[in-house]
Amino acid sequence: MAPIDATSGKLSRGGTDLHAVTSGVGRMMGGVPPPPPREVDAPTVVFEALTEPLPLGAAAQDGWRAPQHRDGMALVLSSAASSGIGMLFWVLAARLFDPTVVGLNSTAISAMTLLGSAAHLNLGNAILRFVPVTDRRGVIVAGCFAVGIGVAMVLGLGFAAGAGVWAPELVDAVGLPALMIFFLISTPLYTVFVLQDAALTAIKRADLVLWENLAFSLLKVALLVAAAWLALESGIAIGWVVATLLVVLGVTGWLSRAVRKAPPPTVVQPVTVRDLGEFVGADYAGNIFWQAAVFGLPLVVINLAGADGAAVYGVVWQIAFAFYLVAIGMGKSMVAHNAAADQAAADRARRGMERKALTLIVPGAVVTALASYPILWVFGGTYAQTGTLLLALLVLSAIPNVVTNSTVWEARVRRHRPVLVGLPAGLCALVMIGTFVLVPMMGITGAGWAWLGAQCVVAAGVLLRRRMA
Repeated sequence: MAPIDATSGKLSRGGTDLHAVTSGVGRMMGGVPPPPPREVDAPTVVFEALTEPLPLGAAAQDGWRAPQHRDGMALVLSSAASSGIGMLFWVLAARLFDPTVVGLNSTAISAMTLLGSAAHLNLGNAILRFVPVTDRRGVIVAGCFAVGIGVAMVLGLGFAAGAGVWAPELVDAVGLPALMIFFLISTPLYTVFVLQDAALTAIKRADLVLWENLAFSLLKVALLVAAAWLALESGIAIGWVVATLLVVLGVTGWLSRAVRKAPPPTVVQPVTVRDLGEFVGADYAGNIFWQAAVFGLPLVVINLAGADGAAVYGVVWQIAFAFYLVAIGMGKSMVAHNAAADQAAADRARRGMERKALTLIVPGAVVTALASYPILWVFGGTYAQTGTLLLALLVLSAIPNVVTNSTVWEARVRRHRPVLVGLPAGLCALVMIGTFVLVPMMGITGAGWAWLGAQCVVAAGVLLRRRMA
């Protein structure tokens, strides 16, 4: 393509600018005899200017086909597909197995996923932040995987060894040796399963995360049906682990080759063990507060509103949290594509993320809020009668969450540790305090007001600070 002069903005080729060419064409049309053909290359220049694509500037960087937003959308679709097929998995499990069997298997799977999630120490975010800007990608990915596997093995064995105290039903069902083998294998596998998604996103192959999770979800369903046909009571959990193993083997095998063959990054930054440690320490501390608000709040609700209230809150939160996953997926892609960005570029990337996330969330949240009663009626009349307003409040809280969430992801790009810790801590404190105050006054709806109020307060503070900066 013909280059554009940086000062004049004119399209030129070989020293001839487009203005001169078009002026010559104008003289030709006005009756001035054309110069000899050998002295004019105007037709060639005009042809190139009309047929070759022109740069689209900021519009090309902010459209849905821009790499950052394309990969973000792939992660959002991956979460949606996993959630949809996951619901089908448990519906089939409930139809094919006795409730007691389902309860034992789901408990084992829940414990395994909780331990595996804790074991990765937020190293996935470190992979997103540092792999795109280092020429030692394989070392960082392998190191993060090794740390995650080691921690997962310790946590898995520790949980299984003490299961006689906190999960005696599991010990009675399968025996302690079998339980220890299960957690020793399944917990590290799940940790790698989580970390490999970050690695794929970091090397700009988030599209494979979608196909990976689709394959995993469909394998689970197929193995579930096979376990039911074989009348294998532990088949739900075993099928889950086998599906994880197959996907991990396939993806890590491909990933090891892809990381070695990937071209070096455009901008290389030195990455030390200290850099990784400081980043992971701050990010993990902030994540503890976030996890406390997301997974700890049901414990508060059950103490304040009883088991029935906690049941409604649990179902409603699962629906609402799907909207939170949109901002999370878009944020992961933003970090991977802007790890080397300066402050101005990181700010532009964050604004683009916010626009795209709001484009997806606002219409869906509004429709869900308006249709909250019929949505919850599917789960039963009690859920619809007591959870309608709660669902509306929680899905609407996902709108200001775009601002708070994008600020944390931008802080990961800029390695701004005070924001990584302080913002989730403040949000968690407001949600917890609001819930403790409001639930005794107005029932479980108070938890919805607490979430919406906390998100609005923190988002307003963030926007005010941006305006003053």
